[in-house]
Amino acid sequence: MKISLNDALVLGTRILTAQGVPDDIASDVAEHLVESDRCGYTSHGLSILPSYRKSMQGDHLHGDARAECIADHGGLLMYDGHGGFGQHVGKVVMQAGIERVKQTGHCILTIRHSHHLGRMGHFGEMAAAAGYVLLSFTNVINRPPMVAPYGGKVARLTTNPVCFAGPMPNGRPPLVVDMATSAVAFNKTRVAAEKGEPLPEGCIIDADGLPTTDASVMFADPPGAILPFGAHKGYALGVVAELLAGVLSGGGTIQPENPRDGMAVNNMFAVLIDPAMEFGLEWKSAEVEGFLDYLHDTPPAPGFDRVQYPGEYEAQNRERNATHLEMAPAIWRSLSGLAESLGVAVPAQP
Repeated sequence: MKISLNDALVLGTRILTAQGVPDDIASDVAEHLVESDRCGYTSHGLSILPSYRKSMQGDHLHGDARAECIADHGGLLMYDGHGGFGQHVGKVVMQAGIERVKQTGHCILTIRHSHHLGRMGHFGEMAAAAGYVLLSFTNVINRPPMVAPYGGKVARLTTNPVCFAGPMPNGRPPLVVDMATSAVAFNKTRVAAEKGEPLPEGCIIDADGLPTTDASVMFADPPGAILPFGAHKGYALGVVAELLAGVLSGGGTIQPENPRDGMAVNNMFAVLIDPAMEFGLEWKSAEVEGFLDYLHDTPPAPGFDRVQYPGEYEAQNRERNATHLEMAPAIWRSLSGLAESLGVAVPAQP
């Protein structure tokens, strides 16, 4: 099923406004979701709208909530998302951070109590488009843990993503690293379980702490757990994300004395930097260019056509989907059913 980008944006926006979401918030959310689909991350695209409806119906997601600045200390801006759409809250906060960097050359940003922030790379691309570098850490609270600490047999963490992004010289796509600190995303375990397909080895353990490739253990009682990527290294990075995002934002960590109502809440800690600080960009650009050429000149391993730097995958998908999105039949059926249930017209198939 193909749908034009404009039709996808209109459909996403109307699905949200039909549920009472203000126009500007609905537009920000739809834009973020469509861009996620364009970049190749359908798990964070329009397919997520049915789950957002459930969150609003359960009063876990407040469709009209807006980001509130709760502290402004020059190079530090702190926000509360009040349970609002993370795609809108994150955009507002990132824009404020970008404006502050124009004045100070750097800015620390925190967000607490936001609903799902979405694809963190989206905010990295915002920073890179402004010419800035972003490093962000996000934790996930208000839901049961799903990632086991290194050496443990039950879950104590969640997927706690880390994002790094920055502009590249001479018109190259921005560098974008957006990754969970777990070996596999939770949504991928759900898809594998539904299809009866095995996961790669080293991704999950069962309730006894034993390695398995059977994704259904994640939905058993008691459940299994996802492993951190890279064993102790991913675990350590996940702990750093938990503490920076959860504590320094004031939003809290996943420790059991905090609420676990079953709907994810995000907190974020981020640093924005102007790479032109201290001295000009001429040497820096030449150094980055030389390093990227060095990477691209790597002879490819068997099964690969070339070596890429992080961010080229997204750029290639965005170019490939320059005018239309290709939607899987199951996603389209779910999205169409949601639209029709809300009285929203569905675009005709081309």
